[in-house]
Amino acid sequence: MKQLFFILFLTLSFLIQSTIETKSKKKSPSKKQLPSYVQCSKPIRYHFQNATYDRYYVQSTINEIEKRTFLKFKKENNSIKDIGINFYVNSKEDKVELSYDDKKPTVVNLTEKTYADRILTRFFFGYALGLIPELARKDRDSDVKVFEKNISDSYKKYYEKKSSYPESYYATGFDFGSVMLAKPFFGNISKNKRTYMSKFYPHYENQISNFYDLSFNDYKRLNLLYCKDKCKSSKKCAYSGYYGNTCKSCTCFLPFTGQYCTSYDIRSPECGKDITIKAYSSKKTKTVKNFNGKCFYIIEAKNSKKKVKLTIEKFKINSPYSHSLYIRYRKDKGAEGLLIEKNVTNLSLPALSNSVIINFYSYDKKNELVLKYQEVKK
Repeated sequence: MKQLFFILFLTLSFLIQSTIETKSKKKSPSKKQLPSYVQCSKPIRYHFQNATYDRYYVQSTINEIEKRTFLKFKKENNSIKDIGINFYVNSKEDKVELSYDDKKPTVVNLTEKTYADRILTRFFFGYALGLIPELARKDRDSDVKVFEKNISDSYKKYYEKKSSYPESYYATGFDFGSVMLAKPFFGNISKNKRTYMSKFYPHYENQISNFYDLSFNDYKRLNLLYCKDKCKSSKKCAYSGYYGNTCKSCTCFLPFTGQYCTSYDIRSPECGKDITIKAYSSKKTKTVKNFNGKCFYIIEAKNSKKKVKLTIEKFKINSPYSHSLYIRYRKDKGAEGLLIEKNVTNLSLPALSNSVIINFYSYDKKNELVLKYQEVKK
């Protein structure tokens, strides 16, 4: 009899333990952070509900991604039932149902109006590929202020901070030029209600509204997320460069070029001999004028532990469409810089890193740029 009770006791204990473990697993599932259909080793399958001209922006983005990353795609004629992306169309709302399951596809269901909008289409497509909205970055608060009360409920998921996401993603900084930075009225509850504002307002407004291609960092992030080990044995790229779709040479941003981004692009002789300029604790002035072509300069703090403070004392444009002034002043130089397209005076940029890169294109000799710079403590 005692033996029977002992067996019953063991059986009950086993059943209770199994029940506890089952409940525990249900309560705390191991969430996948990235869609399983995006892989470096095999093509991403996708299907269009119907092949109208509106799908052009999806297809053109696919073509660009294949050129600039290791990712490949495969178009399917029939609706995908397991792993991949189905692009559907509806007449009511824009909705993306992300799948992290090997047996269920992601559904990108957008209106015809959105498919005809290059910026929005690429935002939702990037989201389907695992790129998180810039406004969902856990470090966004140093760059933007989000007005949560102005966001409609169905769009809040695009603004909720991703506290757990692959750290490799944060190897790149907040990017005002990213296709994943939605317009300031995206998903608002009513017209004219902003959902966020740049902390350097209004100087990024034009860029936010008009950048419609994936940025340098957008492509880089796709490789960081899915193909980070692809060129593990290759030499590291300099100046935030990355290996795009080959391990033989790096993808660089101007003014850098060469196999490993260690060379400089050609510039006008009027720019002077020095490309790198040292910043000291006392203010210095740099004036650039009377030239046709392109100049670029890299201002570095003498003490690498300090930061560079840059002020555009004067930027005078003589004629429209005759210039381009582009400044990368953030710590991550791969992030899109500030594009200035109008006359400015005494515009001070935040001191965020120990170097600043200035690209100035001028096709009118009367255009003038005057800079003041110095190194400051962190």
